[in-house]
Amino acid sequence: MRIGILGGTGRMGSRLARGYQQAGHEIILGSRHPKKSNNLAAEIGIGVRGGSLDSAAQEADMIILAVGFRDAAGTVRPLQDVLGGKIIVDITNPFGAVTPGVTSGVEENRKSAPAARWVAAYKTTFWKTLEQPVYVDGTKRDVLVCSDDDGAKQGVMQLIEETDFHAVDCGGLENARTLDLMVPLMLELDQRYAGNGLSSWKFTKPWPE
Repeated sequence: MRIGILGGTGRMGSRLARGYQQAGHEIILGSRHPKKSNNLAAEIGIGVRGGSLDSAAQEADMIILAVGFRDAAGTVRPLQDVLGGKIIVDITNPFGAVTPGVTSGVEENRKSAPAARWVAAYKTTFWKTLEQPVYVDGTKRDVLVCSDDDGAKQGVMQLIEETDFHAVDCGGLENARTLDLMVPLMLELDQRYAGNGLSSWKFTKPWPE
Protein backbone atom coordinates (compact mmCIF):
# COMPACT_ATOMS: atom_id res chain seq x y z
CA MET A 1 0.00 0.00 0.00
CA ARG A 2 1.11 3.56 -0.67
CA ILE A 3 0.82 5.73 2.43
CA GLY A 4 1.06 9.52 2.36
CA ILE A 5 2.03 11.22 5.60
CA LEU A 6 1.02 14.88 5.80
CA GLY A 7 3.59 16.27 8.20
CA GLY A 8 5.92 13.37 7.46
CA THR A 9 9.06 15.09 8.76
CA GLY A 10 7.72 15.61 12.31
CA ARG A 11 8.40 13.40 15.32
CA MET A 12 5.26 11.29 14.91
CA GLY A 13 5.17 11.27 11.12
CA SER A 14 8.79 10.27 10.63
CA ARG A 15 8.60 7.41 13.11
CA LEU A 16 5.35 6.11 11.67
CA ALA A 17 7.05 6.19 8.27
CA ARG A 18 9.85 3.96 9.55
CA GLY A 19 7.39 1.45 10.96
CA TYR A 20 5.30 1.33 7.81
CA GLN A 21 8.40 1.02 5.64
CA GLN A 22 9.61 -1.94 7.71
CA ALA A 23 6.20 -3.53 7.20
CA GLY A 24 6.74 -3.33 3.44
CA HIS A 25 4.66 -0.30 2.48
CA GLU A 26 5.58 2.56 0.14
CA ILE A 27 5.71 5.92 1.91
CA ILE A 28 5.43 9.51 0.68
CA LEU A 29 6.56 12.08 3.23
CA GLY A 30 4.37 15.08 2.49
CA SER A 31 5.80 18.38 3.68
CA ARG A 32 5.60 22.13 3.11
CA HIS A 33 9.36 21.83 2.65
CA PRO A 34 9.94 19.06 0.06
CA LYS A 35 13.73 19.38 0.30
CA LYS A 36 13.53 18.45 3.97
CA SER A 37 11.24 15.51 3.24
CA ASN A 38 13.53 14.33 0.42
CA ASN A 39 16.51 14.35 2.79
CA LEU A 40 14.62 12.39 5.44
CA ALA A 41 13.34 9.90 2.88
CA ALA A 42 16.91 9.22 1.74
CA GLU A 43 17.87 8.64 5.37
CA ILE A 44 15.04 6.17 6.01
CA GLY A 45 15.75 4.25 2.83
CA ILE A 46 14.10 2.04 0.23
CA GLY A 47 10.40 2.58 -0.37
CA VAL A 48 10.29 6.07 1.12
CA ARG A 49 10.31 9.29 -0.87
CA GLY A 50 9.74 12.94 -0.11
CA GLY A 51 7.25 15.26 -1.68
CA SER A 52 4.83 18.10 -1.19
CA LEU A 53 1.60 17.89 0.78
CA ASP A 54 -0.25 17.90 -2.52
CA SER A 55 1.71 15.04 -4.06
CA ALA A 56 1.34 12.91 -0.93
CA ALA A 57 -2.42 13.46 -0.89
CA GLN A 58 -2.86 12.76 -4.60
CA GLU A 59 -0.66 9.69 -4.96
CA ALA A 60 -1.30 7.82 -1.72
CA ASP A 61 -3.97 5.19 -1.01
CA MET A 62 -4.13 6.10 2.69
CA ILE A 63 -3.31 9.39 4.38
CA ILE A 64 -1.84 9.97 7.84
CA LEU A 65 -2.66 13.44 9.18
CA ALA A 66 0.40 14.15 11.32
CA VAL A 67 0.45 17.94 11.55
CA GLY A 68 -0.53 19.85 14.69
CA PHE A 69 -4.25 20.11 15.37
CA ARG A 70 -4.37 23.86 14.77
CA ASP A 71 -2.90 23.31 11.29
CA ALA A 72 -4.94 20.22 10.44
CA ALA A 73 -8.07 21.68 8.85
CA GLY A 74 -6.06 24.25 6.93
CA THR A 75 -3.82 21.49 5.60
CA VAL A 76 -6.65 19.19 4.53
CA ARG A 77 -9.19 21.65 3.14
CA PRO A 78 -7.19 22.65 0.00
CA LEU A 79 -6.66 18.94 -0.72
CA GLN A 80 -10.22 17.74 -0.20
CA ASP A 81 -10.91 17.20 -3.91
CA VAL A 82 -8.23 14.49 -4.11
CA LEU A 83 -9.05 13.01 -0.69
CA GLY A 84 -12.60 11.92 -1.44
CA GLY A 85 -13.01 8.23 -0.69
CA LYS A 86 -9.53 7.92 0.83
CA ILE A 87 -8.86 6.90 4.40
CA ILE A 88 -7.47 9.72 6.54
CA VAL A 89 -5.90 8.60 9.82
CA ASP A 90 -6.16 11.57 12.17
CA ILE A 91 -3.49 11.39 14.89
CA THR A 92 -3.89 15.01 16.04
CA ASN A 93 -4.81 16.09 19.57
CA PRO A 94 -6.75 19.32 20.21
CA PHE A 95 -5.52 19.93 23.79
CA GLY A 96 -8.55 22.03 24.72
CA ALA A 97 -9.02 23.67 21.31
CA VAL A 98 -12.48 22.05 21.04
CA THR A 99 -15.23 21.85 23.66
CA PRO A 100 -14.28 18.84 25.83
CA GLY A 101 -16.79 16.00 25.74
CA VAL A 102 -19.05 17.78 23.23
CA THR A 103 -16.98 17.18 20.12
CA SER A 104 -13.54 15.82 19.26
CA GLY A 105 -10.60 16.94 17.19
CA VAL A 106 -11.27 14.37 14.50
CA GLU A 107 -14.97 15.30 14.26
CA GLU A 108 -13.98 18.91 13.67
CA ASN A 109 -11.23 18.01 11.17
CA ARG A 110 -13.65 15.81 9.24
CA LYS A 111 -15.54 18.95 8.20
CA SER A 112 -12.54 19.97 6.08
CA ALA A 113 -12.88 16.88 3.83
CA PRO A 114 -16.29 15.29 4.49
CA ALA A 115 -16.02 12.87 1.55
CA ALA A 116 -12.94 11.18 3.03
CA ARG A 117 -13.09 8.14 5.31
CA TRP A 118 -11.92 9.37 8.71
CA VAL A 119 -10.26 7.21 11.36
CA ALA A 120 -8.83 8.39 14.69
CA ALA A 121 -5.71 6.52 15.86
CA TYR A 122 -2.41 7.00 17.71
CA LYS A 123 -3.94 9.82 19.78
CA THR A 124 -2.81 8.17 23.02
CA THR A 125 0.53 7.04 21.62
CA PHE A 126 3.68 8.93 22.62
CA TRP A 127 6.14 9.51 19.78
CA LYS A 128 8.95 7.85 21.72
CA THR A 129 7.03 4.57 21.80
CA LEU A 130 6.56 4.33 18.03
CA GLU A 131 9.91 2.57 17.72
CA GLN A 132 9.18 0.40 20.77
CA PRO A 133 5.84 -1.29 20.02
CA VAL A 134 6.50 -4.14 22.45
CA TYR A 135 7.11 -3.82 26.21
CA VAL A 136 10.14 -5.52 27.76
CA ASP A 137 7.88 -8.37 28.95
CA GLY A 138 6.81 -9.06 25.36
CA THR A 139 3.38 -7.43 25.64
CA LYS A 140 2.36 -5.29 22.68
CA ARG A 141 1.42 -1.65 23.23
CA ASP A 142 -2.16 -0.70 22.42
CA VAL A 143 -3.23 1.78 19.75
CA LEU A 144 -6.83 2.91 20.29
CA VAL A 145 -8.85 3.31 17.08
CA CYS A 146 -12.21 5.00 16.37
CA SER A 147 -14.20 5.44 13.16
CA ASP A 148 -17.76 5.56 11.86
CA ASP A 149 -16.54 3.62 8.79
CA ASP A 150 -16.01 0.00 9.81
CA GLY A 151 -14.14 -0.92 6.62
CA ALA A 152 -11.72 1.97 7.02
CA LYS A 153 -11.25 1.17 10.70
CA GLN A 154 -10.41 -2.47 9.98
CA GLY A 155 -7.88 -1.42 7.34
CA VAL A 156 -6.13 0.91 9.77
CA MET A 157 -6.19 -1.69 12.52
CA GLN A 158 -4.53 -4.18 10.17
CA LEU A 159 -1.82 -1.64 9.38
CA ILE A 160 -1.25 -1.06 13.09
CA GLU A 161 -0.93 -4.79 13.72
CA GLU A 162 1.61 -5.06 10.89
CA THR A 163 3.89 -2.72 12.85
CA ASP A 164 3.75 -4.95 15.97
CA PHE A 165 1.32 -2.78 17.95
CA HIS A 166 -2.01 -4.13 19.21
CA ALA A 167 -5.01 -2.32 17.71
CA VAL A 168 -8.07 -1.85 19.93
CA ASP A 169 -11.45 -1.15 18.31
CA CYS A 170 -12.95 1.74 20.32
CA GLY A 171 -16.11 2.17 18.28
CA GLY A 172 -17.32 5.27 16.45
CA LEU A 173 -15.78 8.71 16.12
CA GLU A 174 -17.88 10.03 19.01
CA ASN A 175 -15.68 7.96 21.32
CA ALA A 176 -12.69 10.00 20.17
CA ARG A 177 -14.05 12.66 22.53
CA THR A 178 -12.94 10.40 25.36
CA LEU A 179 -9.57 9.70 23.74
CA ASP A 180 -8.92 13.44 23.49
CA LEU A 181 -9.49 13.75 27.24
CA MET A 182 -7.21 10.79 28.02
CA VAL A 183 -4.18 12.55 26.56
CA PRO A 184 -3.69 15.33 29.16
CA LEU A 185 -4.17 12.75 31.93
CA MET A 186 -1.65 10.47 30.24
CA LEU A 187 0.88 13.31 30.13
CA GLU A 188 0.32 14.07 33.82
CA LEU A 189 0.69 10.45 34.87
CA ASP A 190 3.79 10.01 32.74
CA GLN A 191 5.38 13.02 34.40
CA ARG A 192 4.26 12.00 37.90
CA TYR A 193 5.64 8.48 37.63
CA ALA A 194 8.74 9.35 35.57
CA GLY A 195 7.61 7.52 32.47
CA ASN A 196 9.95 9.67 30.35
CA GLY A 197 7.53 9.62 27.43
CA LEU A 198 7.52 5.83 27.27
CA SER A 199 4.17 5.25 28.99
CA SER A 200 1.09 3.78 27.31
CA TRP A 201 -2.52 3.00 28.10
CA LYS A 202 -3.12 -0.77 28.18
CA PHE A 203 -6.51 -2.43 27.94
CA THR A 204 -6.48 -5.71 29.85
CA LYS A 205 -9.11 -8.43 29.84
CA PRO A 206 -9.72 -11.50 32.02
CA TRP A 207 -9.74 -13.97 29.13
CA PRO A 208 -7.04 -15.31 26.78
CA GLU A 209 -6.49 -14.15 23.21
